[in-house]
Amino acid sequence: MSNLPDNRPSVSVPDEQKFAALVRRAFASGRLTNNGALARELEARLAERLQVPHVVLTSSGTLALQIAYRALGLTGEVITTPFSWVTTASSLCWVGLQPVFADIDAASFNLDPNRIEACITPRTSAILAVHTFGNPGDLVAIEAIAARHGLRVIYDAAQAFGLQYRGRSVFALGDASVLSLHATKLFHTVEGGAVVLRDAEAARCARLAVNNGMSTPERVEALGINGRMSELHAAVGLCLLDEVQSVIERRNRVAGSLRAALARSSAVRLQQLNAEAQVNHTNFPVVFPTPAQRERAVSALNARGFPARRYFTPSLNRLPFVGAQPPMPLAEDLSECVVCLPLGPNTSTEQAEEISRIVAAVCPAVASAEPARVLA
Repeated sequence: MSNLPDNRPSVSVPDEQKFAALVRRAFASGRLTNNGALARELEARLAERLQVPHVVLTSSGTLALQIAYRALGLTGEVITTPFSWVTTASSLCWVGLQPVFADIDAASFNLDPNRIEACITPRTSAILAVHTFGNPGDLVAIEAIAARHGLRVIYDAAQAFGLQYRGRSVFALGDASVLSLHATKLFHTVEGGAVVLRDAEAARCARLAVNNGMSTPERVEALGINGRMSELHAAVGLCLLDEVQSVIERRNRVAGSLRAALARSSAVRLQQLNAEAQVNHTNFPVVFPTPAQRERAVSALNARGFPARRYFTPSLNRLPFVGAQPPMPLAEDLSECVVCLPLGPNTSTEQAEEISRIVAAVCPAVASAEPARVLA
């Protein structure tokens, strides 16, 4: 039975002494939430780390998406990908926006720019693209389409911490980007999120929105919600921020070994990474030729102590609350054949080799007797 080293969790945890010292600061201040000193410090450090002018912390990534929509004044329809976590779609529906899906690029798993313009109507206000599994798509093409049609661009960057695109932070692009800071993410605050905005007025609107619309304890300026991050969550983030670059570098080394091993030993298909980006391998997706092979692989990996997870099932156009949607054959087929292999902060190169052997035993690099699904 294989397990992560010392049975440590598969997510990053802060140094206990460092965390305790920050918590003592918060306790001494008497302020545990409501835009406290630790939250302000984390916002400032994130803005510096991500090379952006404005970061607004929130209590979750889902809420961060909703705050971004409000700060940018979106209405009507938003074009987005059908291959993502449920909140990409549910966040739109929750605030009364209609998701309109365009199918994905089969190689990168990202929203296909070539399918966007056919979806634009007079009611379209924005494009919501996802850096799927921490791999940005063709952002130049997406932003060119938005500019031609006067649309906003929002990036669901939940898995994109630390990404660089064409030599600059991926968060410097678009009108807004949104981070999830959930504990499963490469950098996290246990629970939380953040809105990254370029425009100062949009950032002001976002700060009002997460603070119940209040600019002072006595003045309500706008409709808002309680979306603030607590000091204890911010303390976790401050602890982990110093370590995140080494985490990214370690994951990239292990992921490189895993990609090489899978390429020579198995028939699984790997995500095509953007050659103009520095990715973070926050997830490691592989695509099996058939759903049956995927299920056998998941069972085999779990039996050996490597928890693998199916992402993203079902495709978002099949959700019951999004209204009538056309078929999205590429996203639908991918959602039935893809799985993310376990790649945590403590995964070793030796474990990556073992994972590749398990996958290869289920899906060897020879012609399978089962008919393969065609994802192109």
